[in-house]
Amino acid sequence: MNHLNVGDTLLLGYLWLAGVSYTSAQLMSAHSPNTIVDYYRFFRELVADSFDDEDWKIGGEGIIVEVDESKFGKRKNHRGHHVEGAWVVGGIERTPERKFFVRVVERRDFETLVDVLADHLLPGTILHTDCWKGYLGIDEKLQVEHRTVNHSRFFADPESGVHTNSIEGKWAALKRKITLRGRDKGQLPSYLFEQIWRGRNEQSLWEGFLRALKDVYFE
Repeated sequence: MNHLNVGDTLLLGYLWLAGVSYTSAQLMSAHSPNTIVDYYRFFRELVADSFDDEDWKIGGEGIIVEVDESKFGKRKNHRGHHVEGAWVVGGIERTPERKFFVRVVERRDFETLVDVLADHLLPGTILHTDCWKGYLGIDEKLQVEHRTVNHSRFFADPESGVHTNSIEGKWAALKRKITLRGRDKGQLPSYLFEQIWRGRNEQSLWEGFLRALKDVYFE
C-alpha cells in the first residue's frame, strides 16, 4: 500500500465515511484506483481493530436478542439455482442502541452456533430464533432463555409474540450496503465489521474514525 501523508489519508477517510464510491474518490482525490482500493480496505480493517473484546458482546439480563443466519451470495438467488457465497450468523438487541454482531461461518450446525453465541451473548439474554435444528437445546449449553417462532406457520407467534423481524430487517439492510465486491468470503468479514462500527458510531462517525486512526495507526 502506498503510504500517503496525513492530509491525503484524512481526505480519503472522509470520502470513505461519506460512502463515496471508488470511482468518485479517485476523481476527487486524484489518487490511483489501486490506492483508493487499498485505503478503503485499510479503513475497514482499522475500525474493526479498534474494537475491544467486550464490544462484540450484546444482550444481558432480560434483554431480547434475535439471532438468525443468512447467506450473502455473490449473485442473485434464482429459484432452483445454487447461490455461491458465505453463511453469516448474526444477532441484534431489541434495545434503543440496537447493538448487533455478525460472524461468517462455515457451517450452521449446533456446535458452530453454540461457539458463536457463547462468544457474543451475555448471560441472562433472552434468545429469539426460528426453529432451525441447530438451535435445539442451545439453552442447555448457554446461560440464556431460548424462545422460538415457527416460520412455516407464521412470522410472529400469536401467543408468545416471539419473532425475528428485527434481524431479518438487519440482513436486508446489510445486503443493500454490501455490494457484490464485498461478498467474497475473504473480504466479507471486514465489510460486516465496518457496518457494526458505523452502527455504534452513527452519531459521531468522524470522531470515531479519528480515535481509531490514532489508537491503531499512530501508536
